[in-house]
Amino acid sequence: MPDININKIDLTQLLKSLSDPIRLEIIAVLFMANKECSCAIFNDLGKKSNLSQHYRNLRLNALISIRRAGLHSYLTLRRKELDERFPGLLATIVDNWKNQRH
Repeated sequence: MPDININKIDLTQLLKSLSDPIRLEIIAVLFMANKECSCAIFNDLGKKSNLSQHYRNLRLNALISIRRAGLHSYLTLRRKELDERFPGLLATIVDNWKNQRH
């Protein structure tokens, strides 16, 4: 599945996508893992059909890449590209997310 051109995403779109608590948690987990992760690690966040919609939203807003392998899907945060386009934004958002959880 081809990645969305990150240069076509504006900050408002990106922040709107991250305003959902489930999507924010997915991004925070991927940020902290700093590697490709199976969608299975997010199964406790909701129903598969709902999670699929969250993954779609994140992909369409250029936050993640999705790789399919058979019946499995793997997510990767587009961290390098996001940091180039919006320097420091992801780190700030994830730090804030972590502080609010404790």
